[in-house]
Amino acid sequence: MLIKKIYPLNKLLLLLLLIVYWHCSSPPEPKPIPVKVAEVIPEPEVVAPPSPPQKISIRSIEYDKEKMVIVWEPSRDINFKEYRLFSQADDKKIDTIATISSALDTIYELYLFDPTIQNWFWIDNKNKLNMVTVGDKSTHILEDKAPHATVILPVEYDRVIRFRWTKNKDDDFAHYIVYRSRSLDMENRKSMKLIEGINDTVFILPMDSVFYYQIGVVDHWGLESLSNVIEGDYYINIWEKDYPLLNTTEIDLSSNSIFGVIPEKVGEFVNLEVLRLQNNFLTGTFPNKLWDLKRLRVLNLSNNQLSGSIPNDIFKLKYMEEIWLSNNQFSGPLPYQIFSLNNLTHLNLSSNKISGDLSEAVGNLYSLEYLNLWDNNMVGSIPSEIGEMKKLEFLSLGKNKYSGGIPDEISNATNLVSIAFFENELTGPIPESITKLPKLRYLGLFNNNLIGSVPDRLMSNLNLDYLRLNDNEFDLIDHDSMCISGYNWENFIYYDVSNNLFEKPLPICFHTEELRDIYVKSFKE
Repeated sequence: MLIKKIYPLNKLLLLLLLIVYWHCSSPPEPKPIPVKVAEVIPEPEVVAPPSPPQKISIRSIEYDKEKMVIVWEPSRDINFKEYRLFSQADDKKIDTIATISSALDTIYELYLFDPTIQNWFWIDNKNKLNMVTVGDKSTHILEDKAPHATVILPVEYDRVIRFRWTKNKDDDFAHYIVYRSRSLDMENRKSMKLIEGINDTVFILPMDSVFYYQIGVVDHWGLESLSNVIEGDYYINIWEKDYPLLNTTEIDLSSNSIFGVIPEKVGEFVNLEVLRLQNNFLTGTFPNKLWDLKRLRVLNLSNNQLSGSIPNDIFKLKYMEEIWLSNNQFSGPLPYQIFSLNNLTHLNLSSNKISGDLSEAVGNLYSLEYLNLWDNNMVGSIPSEIGEMKKLEFLSLGKNKYSGGIPDEISNATNLVSIAFFENELTGPIPESITKLPKLRYLGLFNNNLIGSVPDRLMSNLNLDYLRLNDNEFDLIDHDSMCISGYNWENFIYYDVSNNLFEKPLPICFHTEELRDIYVKSFKE
């Protein structure tokens, strides 16, 4: 009974053992094969390209007579680098007038401008990436308002013509201009005088006036308004007896377009000391009564159309100090008597037709400082007596037909600053004595037939700043020593030794474009 009761239990244990065995003897389940997962690449970050800076516009353009002010809007670009301000006047080239590196600096003052023409301005805005945006063009309001015209007031005259005009009150006033013409319509008018003072409203005319007159008012921009026209027929004949003849010591009618001859009445101005009639259209010859002016010191008849010879009676003017007769048609020889005027300091007879030689008596003019006989028909030799003229500073005998040599005695005229003997027929060498002139600055000997060597001491004269020896027959000049000594060529205003017979090559210090092209023209190599 006991066995029967145990049997079911044993059967159960056996079953359990079988299950355990089966489980232990079974092969393990295979591991799963890993699946390869594709790598996920993140999307790249999208970066926006850099943008150009904003366009900058001109806000305003204003000006007065002092300056023009250009204002523009500021840049708000965080990468701001600079503004560039440009301008263009009419159709002329574009100019860069300013480069500004501060974004807050948006004002520019322009001091050179003309508001009467179209001036255009614009701004470039540039960033640190050198990207540029061009702004729009802008311009100012054209100045087209002319100044207020003045009015010429009634004319006054008492030995002179005096007219006045109303004062201009424009802020941009620049100057008045006095015009005159021979016709009422002011055709072919000519400017007589420019008057810059706004309060200067009086103009005095000589007593021979036969013109029409007008006043122009010009503003700072060049715009002009014209006044009324007055007739200048208030003629007063200065030669008539109602003029205070006895009290007159000076007459100046220069540059007045006076026609006709010098009247004999001039001799009645017995106390006259100065007579200036230069720059007119006078014709005829010297009036005979001129020599009655015993007190005359200054006579200026230059730049007229006077003719005839210089009379012997000129010696009567014993107090004469200055004689100016250049640019006329005077002819014939110089009268011997002119050399007796030992008070004479200035004698200018240039650009006439004077002939004959220069008398040895020229040495008697011991007070003479200025002698100009340039551009005449004079012949003969240069007198050695020039050396006796101790006060002579300026000596011009150029453009004549002088022959012979340069006198050694010229060195005695120790005050000479300028010697002009060019365009003659001079021969021989340059005298060594000429190098002893302590004040010599100008030496013009070109276009002659001079020969020999150029004196060494002449070339080392540091006072000399104008030397023309071209177109002669010189065969030697010492430039080497000048190179060795380091000679300062900048002393020379003009230097020309071209067209001579030099054969020696240029020294090394001449091998510069400046010396070859400016100072030493066409020097033979």
